Formats: sequence, C-alpha cells, structure tokens
Amino acid sequence: MSMFGVFKGRGFRTPWHLRVLYISTFLLRTAFGALLLLISAYFVGNEATRLLNVAIVAVPYPLAEMVTANYFGILSDRVGRKPVIVAGTTLAAIVVAMYALSDNVWYLTSLHGIHGIGAAATVAPAIAMIADHAQESDRGRQMGWFDYSTFLGYIVGAVLGGFMIVIVSVPVGFVIISLILAASAIMLFALVKRTAPAVKGAHKSGFAELRNVFRVREVRLIFPIWLVIATLLGLALTYLPIILMGHDVSGSTIGIMFGLAGVALGLLQPFWGKVSDIVGRIPVMAYGVFSIAGIVVLLVFFPNTAVEVNETAEGVTDIEFHLLGMIPLAIMGLGAGAFVPSALAMMADSSESRSYGATMGLYSFALGFGAFIAETLGLIIIYVNKDEAENTTAGLILYFAAALVALAVLMMIVFFLSTYLKNRARNQRA
Repeated sequence: MSMFGVFKGRGFRTPWHLRVLYISTFLLRTAFGALLLLISAYFVGNEATRLLNVAIVAVPYPLAEMVTANYFGILSDRVGRKPVIVAGTTLAAIVVAMYALSDNVWYLTSLHGIHGIGAAATVAPAIAMIADHAQESDRGRQMGWFDYSTFLGYIVGAVLGGFMIVIVSVPVGFVIISLILAASAIMLFALVKRTAPAVKGAHKSGFAELRNVFRVREVRLIFPIWLVIATLLGLALTYLPIILMGHDVSGSTIGIMFGLAGVALGLLQPFWGKVSDIVGRIPVMAYGVFSIAGIVVLLVFFPNTAVEVNETAEGVTDIEFHLLGMIPLAIMGLGAGAFVPSALAMMADSSESRSYGATMGLYSFALGFGAFIAETLGLIIIYVNKDEAENTTAGLILYFAAALVALAVLMMIVFFLSTYLKNRARNQRA
C-alpha cells in the first residue's frame, strides 16, 4: 500500500461533517500559532523584557484549557458535540478581536486566559465526535487527520503571524485572526451535523466519570506520556520563534522555517494513523516517541550538525543547513507525528462510547497541562536569567526539553514491556 493510498483507504470514506471539523480545528490552531508571535511584536523594550512579557501573557491560556477541558468533554457527552464546539469557537473569535484594543500586559493576560476556555470547549468534543463516527478499523487515520489539522494550524499560524508582523500592524493582525475564527464558527454551525447526546438521563458527576475513565489501563499508561509530549510542543511553539527573533531572524524567515517543518512533519500523520490501524497502536506510538527523542538529542547535544546560525561581521544573521546533519534529522522527522494519532485511536478503542467526551477531555487536559508547565518553567528560567546572556536562557530550555524526552522514552518502554508481559500471561492462561 503506497503512502498516499492510505489517505483515502479503500473502503473508508471521511464523512463530510468530519472534514468540516478538521478545517475548523485547523483555523482555531492557526489563530493560536499566530497569536504569541503577534503579541511578542506588540511589546516594546529590550529583548529580555519582551520575552518576559510574552511568557507572562502565555501562561493563563494553557492553565484555563487544562482546568476546563474535562468539563467540556463531559458536557459534550450530555448535550451533544456540536453546541459545545460552536460556542467555544465563537468565544475565541470575540476574545481575539479584543486583543486589538490594548497592549497592556495584564489586559492581554486576562484575555488569553478566556481564550484558553474557548479552546478547551473545542478540542475534547471534536475528538469525541471523530470517535463517534470513525470505524475502528479506520480510527487511526481519522485521528491522524485531526492531529494533522491541529499541527498544521500551529505551523501556518506561525507563518501567518511572521508575515503579518512585516505586512500589517499588530492590531490589524488580531482582527484578521478574529475574522478567521468567526468564519470557522459559522462553518461549524451551518455544516456540522448535530448528533444526539451520548448519555441521556441520570449521569455520573464529573469526578466519578473521570475515575471511571482512569480505570482503563491503556488510558492510565498513555496519559503521562501525553503530558510530556505536550510540554515539548509547548516549549517549541512558545519559545523557539521568540529565541530566533532574538537572534535577529526576521518574522518572514521564521514563518518559512515553520512552514517547511510543517510540510515535513505533518503530512505523514494520517499515514501513521492508518499504519496503526493495520499493525497495531503500540509499535507506531513507540516509533513516534523514539523519533522525537532523536530530534531533541540531535538539537541539544549536536546543535550545529544540521542547522547553524551565525552572525556576520556586518551584523547579518546567516543560517546554514548541513546536508550530513539534515539527513538523520529528516529521517527522525518522518516519525515525529506517529505518536499522537495512534495514541488517540488507542484511547478511543479502549473506552466506552458513552464516555468518549470524558476520555478525550484528558487529551485536551494534557495539551493544556503540558503547555502550562512549559510556559511556567520557561517564565521562571527567563526571569532568573534575565540579566544573563540570551544563549544561557535558550540553552537551559533545550536541556529541560532533553530531560523530558528521556522521561518519555522511559515511560514508553514501561508501557511496551507491561503490555507485552500482560499479553504473554494471558496467552499462557489460555
């Protein structure tokens, strides 16, 4: 089966309303990907002050998403997916328009927290809707399309934000993003099919529902790995563009770099999801974790092997790409998107259909928690080292990423071995 053949998958069709859902998810994450870059250009002052302000504004968004994610997942089980998703997207559109009114740090911090609530209302119900409608034999591919729309949105958002910094004023950029989100909300309202609630009548409380979800062994083992992967993603999205800007790399150059990374890393996510449908979830998950580990190790311990950033005597930033280092980086990059679609599919496979919203709320919680930890610790590192050289701050963030990768690899090995031993014991009893 060819790589592109699995995107359609003979005998498998993606329902139209799920395609609309993927487009909406892409637009929502595009907004998020552009916002922090625009906010960083909103502030004036030296680089250390600007970096600190961006970190302060960034923290409330993932905190709000983390705190409210499971609530919206469980709510979607009770009232249906569509109303919750439309409401969350509409709230995000209104909040982003309000960013244009002031560049006050605490004003933006408050709005960013409310924006996080809007995001939380879209993620868990969206994944639960996919689990509702995707066949189990095609679930990995559909989760791959969702993850691809999420990842591509982040990348395109960084590209869009980088170019808007150069082409339009920052307030105008916020208005453009708000209009994109409004279009997404209208599209969802008009085109996504409303489904009946998964649970009718009496229902468990939120905490009781979560306890029920965590009784599933696969969910318990996958969840901490989610937290680590989400933290790494938060570090990359929040601080990598700002660190590059601190090295006088232009917004448009950052946008192009993220765009190329998106093409290289994101296009294979539906493919890996389909592979997990065929060969099983755990091998594909493990391949994804080890690929991410290889990328971080290469960037942290061999930083100039693939990409080298130098400043010429004239003060111009020069970026060099080395073929010898780019080849292993590209090979590992091919597998970097393998973990998420296969893990999402495994969580859906292992859960009851009546609890899809609550289960997928854990994914949204992990995204919020990981980004919150990344941005909070990044804020601490930046504050403690605000008087030090910027390379010191960047280096500490990279070593923190390396420690997280080591933890993810260890947990994946535990997951793999425990599953192997469980299956072996079950076969012996049989």
